[in-house]
Amino acid sequence: MARYPAEIAQGPMFIGYSFNIVLYGIMITQVYLYFNTFKQDRLWMKMLVAGLLLADTVNAIFDAVYLYDSLVIHFDDIAYLGNATWVFATDPAMTALIAGTVQLFFAWRVKILTTNWWIVSIVVLASLTGLVGGLVTAYEVGVTPHFVDFRNFKWSVIMWLAGECFADLGITSVLVWHLRKHKTGFQASDELIDRIIRLTVQTGLITAFCATLDLIFFLTDPTGTHLIFNFPLAKLYTNSVMSSLNSRGAWNYSTPHGKLGNSLPTTIITTGDGNGETFRPNTAPPISPSRVYVHVESHELRDFDVEANHPNRSKRGKQISKPTLFVNTENTASEKESCEESEGNSSVTQIGSPTSAIKHDVCTAPMGL
Repeated sequence: MARYPAEIAQGPMFIGYSFNIVLYGIMITQVYLYFNTFKQDRLWMKMLVAGLLLADTVNAIFDAVYLYDSLVIHFDDIAYLGNATWVFATDPAMTALIAGTVQLFFAWRVKILTTNWWIVSIVVLASLTGLVGGLVTAYEVGVTPHFVDFRNFKWSVIMWLAGECFADLGITSVLVWHLRKHKTGFQASDELIDRIIRLTVQTGLITAFCATLDLIFFLTDPTGTHLIFNFPLAKLYTNSVMSSLNSRGAWNYSTPHGKLGNSLPTTIITTGDGNGETFRPNTAPPISPSRVYVHVESHELRDFDVEANHPNRSKRGKQISKPTLFVNTENTASEKESCEESEGNSSVTQIGSPTSAIKHDVCTAPMGL
């Protein structure tokens, strides 16, 4: 028994569009959090986020228009349901544009992190291949609108989805390799790096896995099952980049060993805040550096018991040094003045004299990063 055209094409589209809308709602929330949390980000990055939200909105509107037109206005119109329109053709084009933009952004991060132009060139080439493949697929949909004939231009679909998948895997592999290579050996900072690695793997593999399933079902199933994975693909890309940007606010977290803050290395984590800039993952104000004051005194100690029992013996004594360590963790104005005065006037007087007093104030350099 022949299947109804809407069951072949529009049914999988409707399922995929449901995931699309759910992810679109998450995207709106992430964009709201971004603009309220990272107000100091550069203008070009804010424009990138706004542009991705706009592209997601256009994609969601066009998909909704096509489904409403097919399932409501042209309900039971078999001839119409078997063909794609120009509105449907915008989906591969918008998905390719969104995926390409996100992948180029991550390629820029790879360049900042590794400074390896060969790796960056491979990622950019794969991303541009997917972008061109998606645009060609949109053109082919307009030329060959029958759903049953879509496999006639499978080369462009392979070029599109395989390019995106390869770029995703390349970006994920390079970032994970570089982060693991630069672990410091300190448990607190290594735990933070492990969290970033998990986030990178999760966001990168989700998009790569979805694109792979889309390609596999397109090549093996003559129906429109692949559209279940194709329709939400654009939203997965935008949510992945927003998840990466918003996670910066969660890097200042507490561990069983204490709160991560200024103790973290600043040369490990690179974000998209600007060319060559590094990001210190903490939002707390800087801790005032501590100063250590060492006060050393000496005085003459006589053996009074011996002197009392043997008055004719010569007086003997020995010099005992008694170091005292004062640690002050607050930098007040008076302490700074005391430190400067001690640095300028510290001296040692007549060490050889048995009745001499030695007073030496040492002010160390501020401790900390």
